[in-house]
This record gives sequence, structure tokens and C-alpha cells, in this order.
Amino acid sequence: MTVLTPESTKVSKLFNEVFSSARYLVDAKGGKTDVVLSLSVWKKVLAWLEDLADRSVVQEWLPRLQAGPAASGALRWDDVSAEWEDGATVCVNGFGSGVCESVPLTITRI
Repeated sequence: MTVLTPESTKVSKLFNEVFSSARYLVDAKGGKTDVVLSLSVWKKVLAWLEDLADRSVVQEWLPRLQAGPAASGALRWDDVSAEWEDGATVCVNGFGSGVCESVPLTITRI
């Protein structure tokens, strides 16, 4: 029995949208060579892939996080905060973008 969850329904809708809106480019013999998606559908696919990647990272780190700060080797903020400065930059890679983009980083202690 298949159980439909909000997530599976969302994915199902996305795939239906992809499959129903896909257009094909063909060669001189009529063979399909490429698939074309609208930009809006492509952005939805990328967002879904980014979400999958994020979930994979969480699953990978979950045992370490569940072990607690001391057992996981976490560093205390007070011990490392001096290494960070306001206005520092971090490298942010979008999924599949192939481009590294620096963004301003402001450290706020909460």
C-alpha cells in the first residue's frame, strides 16, 4: 500500500509538471536529442534537488549531532569566535551552479 504524504504529493506534482511541460528537440532523423523545460519548472527542479542535498547532509551529520557537543567534537563559540570578523566572506555554492560566489557575513551572537 502506498501512503501519500505531503512531500510525496509535492514531488508527484513536480514530476507531473515536468513530464507534461517537457518539450523535445529532435535531430534531422526525428530522434530526440534534448529536453527543454520552462525556466519556472527548471527552478522548481533545482529547488527540489537542493532540498534533497540538504536532507542528505542532515542524515550524514545526524549521528554526530545526536552524540552531543562533547562527543561530536564541536567547538565552543567562545574558543573560536576570535577567528571570525564582521564583514568576513564565505563561499556559497548553489547546487549545480559550478560558480563560487562570496557573500558578506555578519556574525550575530544569540
